[in-house]
Amino acid sequence: MTMHDPLTVVRASTEITLWVPRGAAGDLAAGAMDVLADATPIASVEQLDVVGFRPTATDIRVDLVVNVCVHTVETDATSVETALTDGFGIITADVANVEQ
Repeated sequence: MTMHDPLTVVRASTEITLWVPRGAAGDLAAGAMDVLADATPIASVEQLDVVGFRPTATDIRVDLVVNVCVHTVETDATSVETALTDGFGIITADVANVEQ
């Protein structure tokens, strides 16, 4: 991707694992929403379900099923996954479906 490549916003249904800082305001869903809202490639979050979590010494690893709108150059699932994992705090993304 170069600075001149046009970005497209696509809707993606995905499973995401991310880090939520311990002591984050609210519950796990609110903490996960904060991480997603701060991630540069994410334009909006349409639906979020927490499906698992694992506390660590400093953070909580949270597993989500989420529908998000993502800024991306390429619209295939692999490119959307790469864009999502470029977001700070996002560990993995497994995109099941991409809609333009």
